[in-house]
Amino acid sequence: MVWLTPPPETPSYTEVCIARAVQEYGTHPDLIRAVMAQEAGKVGQLRYNKDGSFDMGPMQINSVHLPELSRFGITKEMLVNNECLNIVIGTYYLQRGIMQSSSFWVGVGNYHSRTPDRNVGYQVKVWNHLQQLRGERQ
Repeated sequence: MVWLTPPPETPSYTEVCIARAVQEYGTHPDLIRAVMAQEAGKVGQLRYNKDGSFDMGPMQINSVHLPELSRFGITKEMLVNNECLNIVIGTYYLQRGIMQSSSFWVGVGNYHSRTPDRNVGYQVKVWNHLQQLRGERQ
C-alpha cells in the first residue's frame, strides 16, 4: 500500500488577505486577527452608530474615512463587499493609529476611539483576543 502525505492546508481567503495586509504595512498578523475578532464584522455588513456614522465589513471601517478613501476611488460598496480590500484598508488605519501614537496600545485603541476610557476598554478586548489566539496554538 502506498501512503501519501496529505496536501498542505490551503490558507483561507481571509488569511491570504491578512498576509497581503502584513506585507503592505508590517502589522503582526495576530494583531489583525485580534482586531477582526473584536470588530466581529462580516462581508456585506453595515452597522449604524448612534452618532450617525456607520461601520463597514470585516474590520468595521468607520464611514468617517470615506472622504479620504474616495480620493483613491474606494467606495462604501467596495469596503462593505470586498473582504481583501476591507482588511488591507482596516490594517492601514490600525497601523497609522499605532505609528501616530506615543504608545503602541493607545494606537491600537485609537482604531476604535480616541476617547480615553473607550480606548482603554478596546485595548483590553484586543489583548484578550490576542491571548485567546495564542492559546489556541499551544
